Amino acid sequence: MCTAALIHFAVFALTLISAISGEDYPPRAQNVSWSSFNFKTILTWSPKHTNFSYTVQFSRLDKDKTTHCIRTRETECDLTDKLDNLRDTYTADVISEPMPSANTDFVELPHTSAPRFCPYKETKIGSLKFKVVQNEDKTKMELHIQDPLTAVKKNGRPMNIREIFREDLMYKVQYSKAGSTGKSKAQGRKNVVEINKLEEGVSYCFTVAAYIPSRKSDHQMGSWSVPVCWPQKAGPGSFFEEISWTWLAAGAAILLVILVLLIIMIVQCCKRARLSKKIKMEAATTITAITTTV
Repeated sequence: MCTAALIHFAVFALTLISAISGEDYPPRAQNVSWSSFNFKTILTWSPKHTNFSYTVQFSRLDKDKTTHCIRTRETECDLTDKLDNLRDTYTADVISEPMPSANTDFVELPHTSAPRFCPYKETKIGSLKFKVVQNEDKTKMELHIQDPLTAVKKNGRPMNIREIFREDLMYKVQYSKAGSTGKSKAQGRKNVVEINKLEEGVSYCFTVAAYIPSRKSDHQMGSWSVPVCWPQKAGPGSFFEEISWTWLAAGAAILLVILVLLIIMIVQCCKRARLSKKIKMEAATTITAITTTV
C-alpha cells in the first residue's frame, strides 16, 4: 500500500518538476485501442497535447514494424489502407516524442502497445438494407438483402461484405406481427431469405443483421437494421393510403367519364340555347315583315 503511494507520488513529482522547469517530458499514450467499422480501421489514444507528438509503429504479428502517422499532434491514426491482409493479426505501438528542440536523454522513447487486432475477425459490421417481396403464396415473403460496402478496395472499387467474407457470411432475421412483442427468428446464407408459414392478410415487421458464425461470440453479429413492415398499413383517416392503386385508377376513370359526359351536356345545352335564340330571332323578323306589309 505504502509502496504504491510512493510510486504515484514520485510520478506526480516528476511531472510537476518537468512542467516547472519547462522541460518537454512526453508521457506515455493512454487508452490505446482499435476502432474498426466495415473495415475502416483507426487506432486511437489519449491525451491530446501541444508540446509533444506521437508516432505509430505497426506490423503483422512477428514481422518488421512499419512507421506511420509520424510526429502527429492528433490522437488517432487511420491504418485502413495499411492492413492489407485482412486475416492477419496486427500489433501497434504509439510512441510519445518530445519536440525536436527539446533536450532529452531518452534511451528509449515512451511507448504504449495496442491490443492485438485482426480485421477479419473483429471489425464491426454495419446495418443492412433490404426490401420485402410478397410471394404469390400469401403465406410466404422474401427478404432481398443488400450487402453494405466496406472501406476495402479492389481495382479501385469498394468491396462489399459478401466479397470479403464469402461463405462465412450469413444473415439473421427477426420478425413479428405488427404491433406484437413476440418475435420469431430465421437465418440464411443467401441474399434472399424466404420466410414461410405466415398468416395471410396479416402485416409483419422484419429486421435483419449480418451473422458470421466463424468469429468469437462477441463479434459474430452485425448491427440490426431498421424494421420494415409489410404489407404496409395506412394510418387512420388517410383515405388515399387506405385504398389500392387499382381502386384509385378505377375512380379516376369514372371521374373522367363523368367529366366527358358533363362537357357533352354543356355543349348540347349551348347548342340548344343558340338554336332557340335563332328561332326566336327569325320568328320576330318574320312577324315584323308581315306587320310592315299589312
